Amino acid sequence: MWFPTSAHHLPQPEWANTLLSRALSDQTEVNLYKCLETFRNHDEFYAERLAGLSDWRDIPPLEKSELASVPIIATEILYETRSSGTTGKQAVIKNTVLERRFRQALAYRPFLFYPLQPSPNNIIRQVIFVDGKYVDPADKQQWSFNFGGNTWLTWRAGIAASPEKIHALLKLVKPQILRGLTSGLVRFVEELHRPLEGLGVQIVSPSGEKLSDSWRTSLHEAFAIPVLDRYGATETGSMAWQCPYCHDYHVNSDEIIVEDSSEGVLATPLFIESQPLLRYRLDDRIQFHAAQKNCRIRLPVMTVLEARRDDWIIDGAGLKISPLSFQFERVAGLKAWHLHQLSNGTLRLYFDCETPSGLPGKSIREQLIKQLQEIVIGRDYELMEGVWKLKQVGKFKRVTSDL
Repeated sequence: MWFPTSAHHLPQPEWANTLLSRALSDQTEVNLYKCLETFRNHDEFYAERLAGLSDWRDIPPLEKSELASVPIIATEILYETRSSGTTGKQAVIKNTVLERRFRQALAYRPFLFYPLQPSPNNIIRQVIFVDGKYVDPADKQQWSFNFGGNTWLTWRAGIAASPEKIHALLKLVKPQILRGLTSGLVRFVEELHRPLEGLGVQIVSPSGEKLSDSWRTSLHEAFAIPVLDRYGATETGSMAWQCPYCHDYHVNSDEIIVEDSSEGVLATPLFIESQPLLRYRLDDRIQFHAAQKNCRIRLPVMTVLEARRDDWIIDGAGLKISPLSFQFERVAGLKAWHLHQLSNGTLRLYFDCETPSGLPGKSIREQLIKQLQEIVIGRDYELMEGVWKLKQVGKFKRVTSDL
C-alpha cells in the first residue's frame, strides 16, 4: 500500500522543505477514487468493507471499536501507542519507526512558520507537558530530531507533578517552546504563583484539549508571548494548527483527508500504511470555512466547534489536578474508563476490563488504585466495574466533577 502524494516516502532530510513549500502553494485535491482503490487492495478487511462501493461518501466511517480488526501489515518493527480520547474507550495504534518519525515532522510543521529563534548551532529546546507525574532531569539523554535545519531536543514534564518541580526544569533548560496538554499548561501557570520571566520561552503551543478563550488568556498573560494552538488525535496525527498570520486553523490536508461530517470528524491519514485508517471517526466537531485571501499559508482552514474538555479534579488541599494527568491507557486489559468526582470530593472510577473479574481484574484494580493515590492526594476513592453505571457521561468528557 502506498500513497504517492504523501511526503513520508521522501528521504527524511526533504520532509521539512516539502511540507513548507506545499503549505505555501495552492492545494491539489487528493484523488479520492485512487485512494479508495488503494485501500480496497490493501487487505481482505478493506476489500470486504468496500465491496460494491465507488463513491467516497458511501464509505462507512471506521469506528474506534473496529481498530482491532484492521490488519497490521508491516515488515518493520511496530511501536504501540494507547489512547482513550474523549470517550474513555481504549484504542491501540501501531506504527512503524518511519510513520512515527513522520508524525513528529507533521507536528513540527507549524514551527516552520512560527516566530522562533534557535539557539547557537541551530538548537531548539522544547518541554512537552504530558500525562503522569514524572519530570525529566535537565541532563537526560537526548534522542535528537533533525527538522527544518534545526536540531530539536526534548524534555517531558508530567502535568501531575508539582509546579515547582516543573519550574525548576524550565529554569535549567530554558526552552524556546512549551508544548503539550492544554489543561496541564494552564494548571502550571495558575498554581505556580511566581513570575515566569527569564525562562527563554518564545512560543506556547498547547494541544490535546479544546483551548477556551479564558485558558488562552491565562497562558498569554503568564508568558506575554504568542499562544498558538494545535489540533489532532493520537490515532491520526496532527490534523490542524493555528496560523501565526491569520490565526485560523490550517488543515494538513496534503497528508490527512479531513472531513467535517455530521457524524463527527472523519480522518484518513495518507502516511499511515501499517494500520491504515479510512474515514476514521472522531467525536469532535469542526467546520471548514473560507480562508483569508491575504494569508501566505494556502492550506484549507477550519474552526474547532467541539472537542475534549474534561472537568478539573480537586485534591484534598483544594488544588486543581489536570484531568489528563492519569495514565490509565497504560493499564493492560483495561477497555474503558470514566472518572467522576462526587460533591463530597470522593473519586469514583468506573471501568471495564477485557476479561471478567478475577486475577486479571484484581491486577487492573491495583494499578488504577495506585494512580489515584499518587496523583490525587487527600481524597477517598471508589472503584466501580461497569462504565454503563455512570448515567451522566458527557460526549466530550471522560473526567467529570460535581464540585
